[in-house]
Amino acid sequence: MLKKAMLFTPGPTPIPDRVLRAMATPIPYHRAEDFKKLLGELRVQLKSLFGTKNEVAILSSSGTGGMEAALTSLLRKSDRVLVVDGGKFGARFAKMSHAFGLSTDVVKVEWGSAVTIAQIEKAMNGGHAALCIQMSETSTGTQHPIREIAQWLKKNHPKCLLIVDAITAVGAMHVPMDEWQIDALISGSQKALMLPPGLAFVAVSDHAKAAMKLSDLPKFYFDLQKELQQIEQNQTAFTPAISLILGLKESLAMLSEEGLENVYKRHLGIAEATRKALQHLGLKLASSSPSVACTAAYLPEKLDGKAFLKKIREQHGFLIAGGQDDWEGRVLRLSHLGYYSAFDLMNAVAAIGAELRRAGHSPNTSKATEEFLSLI
Repeated sequence: MLKKAMLFTPGPTPIPDRVLRAMATPIPYHRAEDFKKLLGELRVQLKSLFGTKNEVAILSSSGTGGMEAALTSLLRKSDRVLVVDGGKFGARFAKMSHAFGLSTDVVKVEWGSAVTIAQIEKAMNGGHAALCIQMSETSTGTQHPIREIAQWLKKNHPKCLLIVDAITAVGAMHVPMDEWQIDALISGSQKALMLPPGLAFVAVSDHAKAAMKLSDLPKFYFDLQKELQQIEQNQTAFTPAISLILGLKESLAMLSEEGLENVYKRHLGIAEATRKALQHLGLKLASSSPSVACTAAYLPEKLDGKAFLKKIREQHGFLIAGGQDDWEGRVLRLSHLGYYSAFDLMNAVAAIGAELRRAGHSPNTSKATEEFLSLI
């Protein structure tokens, strides 16, 4: 049987043909005027996407490089940091902070739950220089209430920097960093921006730029001050991932053609339909605050989750992410950020339903697929 391979992982995500074609064009010289002109155009588009008047640095790295750049460029050796750990990537922020010798306090949040302001308030003593948090914790499919947290933080702890990992949020949902008063907003290329891994993006507020001048943590390649100075000249500090930047031009053009409000509406509609559909299949959502980027759901208790997802890949060609760490083999994570249509998720849900039935369960597959019809 013909199987059309397709990624349903929360990164990397599918890449549109026009983006692939753009990346396959002859590579230009990154110091030539034409490339500088391209960077100048991308600067304007990235500011719009991030909802900021300030520059957005383009780093040649995964999103983790953007996280590192934000920490090392904005903080001092004597600073104390508060990290929200509600999943694998929250834990990464804490590990990274420890690695650079920062005094680090952690707000541990049960996997699948969003952090509350009360939890943050309890941990804050007024001595923290930064609060680090994910907007969309893809290891659990959970969305944290960043807007509300930002409002509370700026009212009660105005000197504290808010550093937000929005790697699976930017391009999938509205994250206006200036309006919400986010101090550092981080994203990556392989998520909603529909590119391969290899680019990270970091925008900083005026408050963060002032902090950046006082930073004394070691840095060289991931130096945001250096990168932001260069991007103002339509340049990058070091040799960029040129082919990815050519692809970025196309992916941003696609977002612009669809219109950002329509992009966010599409993501939200597919996310809501996916949640309802998986419940029709008899699966319980793993998060009480589900993300627009991906949906995590518990698999039946006696089902071998790793073998189940392998079966879907072999029988249907669909690669669906499983759980990580304590959730390994217990949950599936179905991505719907980036280059996805309602048809795509309807097919993925149908495949999950078919394999659940083969495993002896009784999913309502027809009801599940119906959830997407109103979006088509």
